[in-house]
Amino acid sequence: MKTLPLACGDCRLNASLQLRSLTPAALVAAALLAASVTGCATKHTGHKSGSQSGTSASSSAVATAPRASRENIPELTKKVEFARDRVFPSLVNITVITVSYWGGSETKGGSTGSGTIISPDGLIVTNHHVVEDGKSFKVTLADQREATATLVGDDPMTDLAVLRINMADLGAAGSENAKLPVATFGNSDDLQVGDYVIAMGAPYGLSRSVTLGVVSNTERVFTGMSGDDIADQEFDFDVSSDIFTRWIQHDALILPGNSGGPLVNLKGEIIGVNTRGGSGMGFANPTSLVKYVVDNLIEHKEVPRSTIGANFKSVKRAGFQEGVLINSVNENGPADKAGLKAGDVMLAINGQSTSARFPEEIPLVLRRIAEKPVGTTVEVTYKRDGQTGTVNVTTEKLLKERGNEMALRLFGLSVSEITDKMARNRNFDNTNGALVIGVKGGSPAETAEPQFAFGDVIKSMDGVAINSLEDLVNQYKAMAAKDPLPEFVTIEFDRNGKNQLTLIKPRPEKRDDPPRELPKGWIGVATQPVLKDLAKQMGIGEQVGFRVTRIYPNTLAANSGIKVGDVITRVNAEAMTPRGMQDAGMLQRRVRQLGTSGEATLTVLRDKQPMDVKVPLERTRITAEEALRDSNRDFEMSVRELTFFDRDDNRWDESVTGVMVVSVERVGWAGLAGMVEGDVIQRINNENVTDLPSYRKAMEKISKDQPSRVAFFVQRGNRTQFKFAEPEWKPTTAKAEEKK
Repeated sequence: MKTLPLACGDCRLNASLQLRSLTPAALVAAALLAASVTGCATKHTGHKSGSQSGTSASSSAVATAPRASRENIPELTKKVEFARDRVFPSLVNITVITVSYWGGSETKGGSTGSGTIISPDGLIVTNHHVVEDGKSFKVTLADQREATATLVGDDPMTDLAVLRINMADLGAAGSENAKLPVATFGNSDDLQVGDYVIAMGAPYGLSRSVTLGVVSNTERVFTGMSGDDIADQEFDFDVSSDIFTRWIQHDALILPGNSGGPLVNLKGEIIGVNTRGGSGMGFANPTSLVKYVVDNLIEHKEVPRSTIGANFKSVKRAGFQEGVLINSVNENGPADKAGLKAGDVMLAINGQSTSARFPEEIPLVLRRIAEKPVGTTVEVTYKRDGQTGTVNVTTEKLLKERGNEMALRLFGLSVSEITDKMARNRNFDNTNGALVIGVKGGSPAETAEPQFAFGDVIKSMDGVAINSLEDLVNQYKAMAAKDPLPEFVTIEFDRNGKNQLTLIKPRPEKRDDPPRELPKGWIGVATQPVLKDLAKQMGIGEQVGFRVTRIYPNTLAANSGIKVGDVITRVNAEAMTPRGMQDAGMLQRRVRQLGTSGEATLTVLRDKQPMDVKVPLERTRITAEEALRDSNRDFEMSVRELTFFDRDDNRWDESVTGVMVVSVERVGWAGLAGMVEGDVIQRINNENVTDLPSYRKAMEKISKDQPSRVAFFVQRGNRTQFKFAEPEWKPTTAKAEEKK
């Protein structure tokens, strides 16, 4: 959830509690403790954060709280228990798998939040930021049943959303399993400062929890430094989320994961949706707004709103006693066309007085306009230079602020639709083109000359004009369908008002394997340098050399008579005199000079006695550094061929074949499937992988067939595992997903 940068430390953390784990007496004691602590004067100790048990972190605080009994405060106890039992069963934990387009590629992730069932057919109210970029949703009910859910609609401007449970996951229609507990909405307008409220949710994805607090403010808005401007809380540069909301501020503890959970009065009614919290302060959307948004999302999948294309400011410091100051006017918007200007004071709409002396009244003015049907003509009375005037303004639809996004996989570009607000924010003349929002490192987009950069606007592709994101997708698909892919694609883009052309190479370059080093002599033993100090401790004086630490099986050396523990002092009568660990490779370098056949005479010390051992020479074995490699751009994974030393280090016999993963992008297709460095890929779908050529053949088939699921059979250590990747081959936008 979003956390406000509040200055005070959290004084109330230890007063949170999970009702199901406490006696009523302890519950009330902790509740009173929570209600009495204000500011940062009191500091609780003994708190354990991040507890993984079923009891919340507050248990230690409850143990030290003043003890209370039902006889002291029976009425509060009963009310809290009543409210808990009415809403708690309808609380759900929401798990979201997200897909976002940033940094030039598709990125999958996850998030968790809370929500409340508000209808028998499985409608859930939660926050927009809980479901944002969601591709799939799973809800866990209070009785631990799980079900998938679908997004009905979301509203970034109020940070609210509605999900619907797939009832078939719970049981046949009409069955006992398909019946759901439902919470009801109360009237947030009845709230008063000082009223007790209960926040419910699933903090940090743990089991359900309840915290108790009091209402601190019923009409909180967030203002700028001047105190009379509503700060457009743009957590995303292009999305305003506060302009219609007067928050319920309370001090019931809110933690990450509580987002979307209900704020409940002592009648057991939802009077808000918790959205933000930090440093002992929580903020909830009031149900007076929530119900309007939810109803529209259910009916329209969005919240249709009107706008006159103007922004407003309270008049408290402007020298006026009434009205609302027009702070800015959008060029060619309804207000501009009607003749309204920045600096005008709007006095009335359709003859009804409109005033905002204080910032808290601005959301009411905006909602009064927004909730009129799109296309409504309103009479606006205004004052300019002391003169009163009247104009008719026809509202337009308030369009979405953030555009759809997608990734052009072959280019390594992520791009976005350009909305009206995005164009205004960047001083663009229009919304034509597609905005570059990310470039993948090492991709064709980055290696193009000139290379792409964040903020570029794509205007054409191979001479075809790009007026929208959809145009770019269509042109990209047509290019990607060509066999073979073109060597170059010409793209025209604007950067800071300058029109540029660049060439991009979508066809992956086929890199030839580097030539192998010519075979040289090798002896199948591993050694360690024996320096002077170690030699003295071994009782061999100052005789330095190389101690045999392992004789590799299935090598000629294995049958030569050399033994582990022998100290090699000479090779063909040439002394081996390592002076430090930097000379660890001296022995093998000398052996490499001897050729790949014949024998080498090794002088060794065995049991402190010198002796000669003849060891057959053979061809060098390739090391991990010398192994051939392959990088796959689609799955963002690099592999190499298995070596003799891989098998020896892992005690694998010759039957273990495949290729070893040497690097994998954590949020790439292979990384999200669970592949890690060191995995040995032995099969891909139905294609066996025994070496690098067979791996390349299997991956080429995958690239051509573009299946929705790819099964990797891997060996990890001494166990085999299946890993399933779910690649997104085609460029899609949110709009395209809705059409499916």
